[in-house]
Amino acid sequence: MTLQFTPEPATTERHHRFDVTAEGLGRYTIDVSLPRGHDAAGALFPVVVVLDGNLLFDIAQVSLHGGFANTGNVLPPTIVVGVGYPADEGMAGFYSRRNYDFHGPWAMTDPLGQVLHNIFNMLKKSEGKPDLEMRAGGYERFMGFLRDELLPSLATRYPIDLQARNTLIGDSSGGHFVLRALYDSRSPFRRYVCVSPGFGAAEGAIQKAEAEYAASHADLDVDLFVCCGRVEIDQSQFTAMCRFGSGVVWVAEQFAIRQWPSARIDWEIMNHEDHASIPLRAVAAGLRSVHRRRPGVHDAEIKESQAAMLKALAG
Repeated sequence: MTLQFTPEPATTERHHRFDVTAEGLGRYTIDVSLPRGHDAAGALFPVVVVLDGNLLFDIAQVSLHGGFANTGNVLPPTIVVGVGYPADEGMAGFYSRRNYDFHGPWAMTDPLGQVLHNIFNMLKKSEGKPDLEMRAGGYERFMGFLRDELLPSLATRYPIDLQARNTLIGDSSGGHFVLRALYDSRSPFRRYVCVSPGFGAAEGAIQKAEAEYAASHADLDVDLFVCCGRVEIDQSQFTAMCRFGSGVVWVAEQFAIRQWPSARIDWEIMNHEDHASIPLRAVAAGLRSVHRRRPGVHDAEIKESQAAMLKALAG
């Protein structure tokens, strides 16, 4: 017997998408996913901002608002915001713009910069965009866009708590941005999920930012999860040049050396993951980690959260 049915698009009222334009940067495609109960009177929620939203937003959304999360989520209700690049700009435009947004000043004449330019040149040739250029240097402007324009504007429309311990997620070059933001005293984030950070980019920018922060601060009040894949450390010459593994270990060692009283770090080299596969696993693990809900790491916090949930259900 053949079943009869009429397929229709599946939609949700709790997922919105729109474009915004930032002066000097261009258009961004913004995705917003709202938790259950977002419309309760007076309710405010922390926010998770996902860089490369056109690639990673869906992973964070499923982790926080998917069907399984809705039935037994140990994470607190959160608004998820993806910051991505318009699809009509193509892969070459995406590659160029994120490289500018996520890095500070960098001439890109070193070996890693040259390899990135070679990849970019192949992309723009395949898309027929010979005049498109790629450069670095936009970190300060992009951070200002997130901090001073996007988040305050979103808070006028959505119940976002700008004073909460808000979260930033970034992968690869986005992971470089996350580590740079980690040591930025003006960052609006206190929780960071850093996946495969491009530690080899921008010629020591992360080390310099960390040293400058440490010279003028006695504490770093953050929750950090940083990881990379075991395979991507020695898989190829290019991934080795990116220093994904070096970034993870260096940050962990610096936290141990500095002994920041309020800093919390969870780091991992994930077995059987390469640069393409790791985001699916790392984003979910990272969100649990920075909210102190990761089994085997934060067991006491998980028991406390579960007890509170049962009490609320009983009431």
